[in-house]
Amino acid sequence: MPELARPLPLEDRLVLLPKNPGAFFVFWQFSESRLEAFRSAAFFPEVELRLVYSDDKTHASVHKAVWSSGRAYLPVPERGGNCEAALYALRNGAWERLLESNQAAAPEPASGQDGRAYASMEFMKRSQS
Repeated sequence: MPELARPLPLEDRLVLLPKNPGAFFVFWQFSESRLEAFRSAAFFPEVELRLVYSDDKTHASVHKAVWSSGRAYLPVPERGGNCEAALYALRNGAWERLLESNQAAAPEPASGQDGRAYASMEFMKRSQS
């Protein structure tokens, strides 16, 4: 089956979406000029997707992908909460930030003693009602 022709976007875009409690889905689309830069080897073929926490911009995780894949699944960072992604490409030995995503919310993990205690209290309240 031949691929469907689709027009390229006028602008580059990177979108971050919560997939499930344990994963984000991220996809990117490049404009014709950016595609040409990758095709002509101006950029290295591997890109980095860097997740940061939205509230304080601290590093959450880094994931590698091939630029032409256009999508990736990223594990939700341990802390959970709101995150943003940025796509970086390597040119002449230096990483350049090409795209920034929207914010996406991940569920907060119920780990640690406080989380278990809260869940236990809720269970007890409901079971005694």
